[in-house]
Formats: sequence, structure tokens, C-alpha cells
Amino acid sequence: MDQSALYREFHKPIYYTCLRILGSPLDAEECMHDAFIKGFTSGTFRYINKKAFYGWVKKVAVRGAIDRLRSLDFKKNLDAESIDNTNVLRIIESENTTNNRAHYNSEQERIHQVALIKKVLQTMPSGYRVVLSLYLFEGYDFEEIAQITKRKPSSVRSAYSRGRQRLMEELKKHGCFKEFYSGKQGVV
Repeated sequence: MDQSALYREFHKPIYYTCLRILGSPLDAEECMHDAFIKGFTSGTFRYINKKAFYGWVKKVAVRGAIDRLRSLDFKKNLDAESIDNTNVLRIIESENTTNNRAHYNSEQERIHQVALIKKVLQTMPSGYRVVLSLYLFEGYDFEEIAQITKRKPSSVRSAYSRGRQRLMEELKKHGCFKEFYSGKQGVV
């Protein structure tokens, strides 16, 4: 496997994973590079296939991002890039039922909703943002998130629940997804 080919193939998803956790483009890029350097210098990449390498680098990047977030000298960059549109649209579409399809009648409205979700997620406290990002966008379960963040699973579930509730309240304030707030259906 060629290092440059692996980097080209996997650098964007790893970068966006780090960005969702850190909120700062510069820190996300540095964290992504650190993960690839560890992968390439450890020699591990020669003995595993592409998927395994991607999983290993992603895990290293997530842990590095969380460690960076915890560090005392970390300063949040307010000019952070947002979460990429495709993941937000995927989450919205997976939660969208046939009864609610009329809500997405115009592309303009969808673009506005995606921008609003990005904005709200970037303003959330890092504890909620990390748990929501890992669970919703990266597909980790609560046990895995607990191991990564070195917290109890019950604490992770609580952070997810509170973060989800806060996200929905903020979206409701902006008039986004009003129908999803009744009953068990939710945006997230």
C-alpha cells in the first residue's frame, strides 16, 4: 500500500471527524496529520488492509482529538469550519418519515436547515458536541464512546440525552423541524 494513496483516500473523513470534535480547522488538521504519522511510522499499515488501516487511523485521530480537547492550553477557535453537509443531510433523511417529506419541499429550505444545525452544533459545549458527533455522525455506540472519553457509559448516555435535548430546543427556537418535537420522533 502506498502512503500517499492512503492519505489521499482517507484524509477528508478523518479531518471532518476531528473537526466535529474540536471545532477548529487548524487543530483538526494537526490531529489528522498526527494520526497518519503514527500510522505510517509504526509500520502497522504494511500488515493490514485499507479498511483496517482506516479504522485504526480513525480511532487514533478520535482519541487524539479528545485528548487535545481536554488539554489545558486548548483554545476554541471561533472561526471554525462547520460539519460537512452530506453527514447532516444523511442524519436528517434517516430520521425523516414519509409523512414529513412535505417538510423538505424545497432545496432552499434544506440548505437553511443544514446551516442551522451546523451553527447550533458548533455553539454547544464540547462535552455534548463530542458525544453527539461520535454517536450520530461516526456511528460509535455508548460503550465505545465511554471507552474513548474515559467516562462511564451512563454518563455518556446522559450527555447524549442532554445534548440531544439542547440541540432540539435550539432548533425549535429557530422554527426548524416543529413536527419532530411531538412524540418520540426527533431530529436527532
